[in-house]
Amino acid sequence: MSITVRAGAALKSLLGGSQEVQIDGTTIGEVVERLTIRERLCDDTGKLRRHFNIHVNDGEDIRLLQGLDTPVRDGDTVTILSAIAGGADVARKLWLTFSQELVDKPLIWEVAQKFQVVTNIRQASVSKDVGIVGLELSGEEDEVRRAIDFFLQAGVSVEPVERDVME
Repeated sequence: MSITVRAGAALKSLLGGSQEVQIDGTTIGEVVERLTIRERLCDDTGKLRRHFNIHVNDGEDIRLLQGLDTPVRDGDTVTILSAIAGGADVARKLWLTFSQELVDKPLIWEVAQKFQVVTNIRQASVSKDVGIVGLELSGEEDEVRRAIDFFLQAGVSVEPVERDVME
């Protein structure tokens, strides 16, 4: 069972200097153990340190799933990101406003496909006339900027979220 594990540039040392490796495992915990990075990612109680985020297939952070017991399947992609802004990896919380012409276009999906970012919809209100989405974008700073530029070029209004509004 082959799992792809990715890490941002700031964390590639976790993967032996590579940003992507293949490993076997049936849970996140097993993958972390086989990569021999548990000591780096987890605290003394065995819980994921707060300054790391792990996502499976660009979905929710594993803390919102089953933690290290979150299952993985053959072909899944596990992404390890630093939750601390200021390095090469960043997390941006944004309000996206989609006009009537854009509300039915899969632009968030396109961003997740075109760029090395994790998209996390935190809030959404969508009607046939307008869509307002609270979105968290995580990844390397250049990729996050490129994703934001994509939204702007598509005609989406992009505004930063004030600190802790979506928490």
